[in-house]
Amino acid sequence: MHAKIELPKAFSVRDEHEFFPIQHLMARLNPQLMVEQVATGVHVDGSSTVLWGLVFLKGEPPSKQKVEIALREAGFDVVHNVLTQTAFVWTDHSDGREGRG
Repeated sequence: MHAKIELPKAFSVRDEHEFFPIQHLMARLNPQLMVEQVATGVHVDGSSTVLWGLVFLKGEPPSKQKVEIALREAGFDVVHNVLTQTAFVWTDHSDGREGRG
């Protein structure tokens, strides 16, 4: 079965330990998909603070605007949250892991 999706896509999880299983699953589904944590904050509907992740293609880091759009579509509250961890996504043109200490 084939599915076509537009990337990047954002999602949220309650605990940072949930990122590894998601990264592992996505890598098994398609090794070209990268999953990175990009922000911490609340949903537009309120709730507790969650961690926000982003799925994008390896070697094709999305622009800042595309990251913000994906987060907004997923329910990231741009009024009450600040993007603090996304800079590497749109500046690092490696595999998403190199060059970060």
